[in-house]
Amino acid sequence: MDNKILENLEQLKKMLVLLSKDRKVVLSHHKTFEHVEKMRTIVSESIEMASK
Repeated sequence: MDNKILENLEQLKKMLVLLSKDRKVVLSHHKTFEHVEKMRTIVSESIEMASK
């Protein structure tokens, strides 16, 4: 369980870079929304795993 949460956090970190000022490419609104939805799913999954 802990490894999966760590993997999720690493994935979130990478996705946040894509949405930050440090990004190398500007994303379309559609892609930005897709990333945010994926991130919300990852956070929900991690919360669920941590609460068990």
